[in-house]
Amino acid sequence: MRTWKTAACLAAVTALLTTGCSDDGGDDDRVQGVAKSDGPASPVKSDVTVEIKVTGDSPASVYIPGILFDSKDKKSADDPDLDLDHIKTPFSKKLTSRPGRSLSMQVASEKPSKEIGCQIYVDGKLKAQERKKMKPGYTLNTTCTTTTS
Repeated sequence: MRTWKTAACLAAVTALLTTGCSDDGGDDDRVQGVAKSDGPASPVKSDVTVEIKVTGDSPASVYIPGILFDSKDKKSADDPDLDLDHIKTPFSKKLTSRPGRSLSMQVASEKPSKEIGCQIYVDGKLKAQERKKMKPGYTLNTTCTTTTS
């Protein structure tokens, strides 16, 4: 496994752990697709559209743990990773994900380059963006992290 993939996994796990969990012992807040409240019922948010973009001046690799999601198979707890190599930049791809998920996208140039960048859009809104520049002749990597809420 590549070092940057390991770093991306660790970043994703850290993000999940730092968001925290609490259980007040009360009832679940969702009942048959409707959130509980004192007012009128509101529907639970459906799947979200995630668009990833990669910019740079050399081919790149992209890794996002647990992003691939089949909306027909809602029972799956573990979604497969997106792992792309040798993509031509600029690059863009739209995916479907569950709301409230933590995303950590790792992008690395495959050849020496001057810059590499990543962007994550959730339902058309820019949620994360990062760009690194360096003197020519180095391979670069960068990370974009956000949630799908």
